[in-house]
Amino acid sequence: MCQLSLLSILNNWRWIAFAILGIAAARYILMAGLAYMLCYHPGLNFLRRFKIQPLMPKQKQVRHELIFSLSTIFIFSSIGIVAYLLFINGYTTIYMKIDQHGWAYFFLSLLFMVIIHDAYFYWTHRLLHTKWLFKKIHVVHHRSVNPTPWTAYSFHPFEALLESLIVFPFITIFPVHIAVFLSFTFLVLLMNVIGHLGFEFIPKKLRNSRLGKHFTSSTHHNLHHQKNKKNFGYYFTFWDNIMKTSQEEKCAACLNHGFCKKKSKYIFKKS
Repeated sequence: MCQLSLLSILNNWRWIAFAILGIAAARYILMAGLAYMLCYHPGLNFLRRFKIQPLMPKQKQVRHELIFSLSTIFIFSSIGIVAYLLFINGYTTIYMKIDQHGWAYFFLSLLFMVIIHDAYFYWTHRLLHTKWLFKKIHVVHHRSVNPTPWTAYSFHPFEALLESLIVFPFITIFPVHIAVFLSFTFLVLLMNVIGHLGFEFIPKKLRNSRLGKHFTSSTHHNLHHQKNKKNFGYYFTFWDNIMKTSQEEKCAACLNHGFCKKKSKYIFKKS
């Protein structure tokens, strides 16, 4: 009886659609919202010394981020619904039993997805920084010169769609366990919130260590929002290093923690 009930729910895609939308919204609000409450409002005073840019973002910027975050949640959820429909109709390579491919493949497939996603993000990000696309599309995201956790989903709808399309090669080309796929989506959001946190909790010595220098950080992406032309990577820095788009933290135009003296023309002027 329970099995029949569960099967009925799984086959009722409308209920699943609402569930996917609800989970996507709850997950984002929980992760970005918790980070915002701890670091910004009301915020913990002892964390202020970790703020990358000295000034706090204007409320107009935060409102802008929340509005576009809503559209991004809807778009990402729509992609999730399409993925679910493909799955129940047998058009995906998602599998449920780990022993089908073993534990080694289980973990290596997650690493593979991260590496491919990092390359996809880097090159689509570079594309979005071409003159026309930046002015018409990516500028929505770069209005947040002083990013907050809510910047994580503050995208033009086209950019949100472009970012989410990487899902389909992952679930149709090579086998991926459902837990790996869900872990990947969680990791993507986690790294997104960290990148836009606006606070740096990892010591500079560790960030610049032999191992640490190969990974992005909150400071790494914060500099991208300040200067627009450097630091395009998502998880790793090797594409930035290969393509010579890496921005050193110690630059002549920077003040505290890499805050640029030159004000961006995209910054919100009034609260």
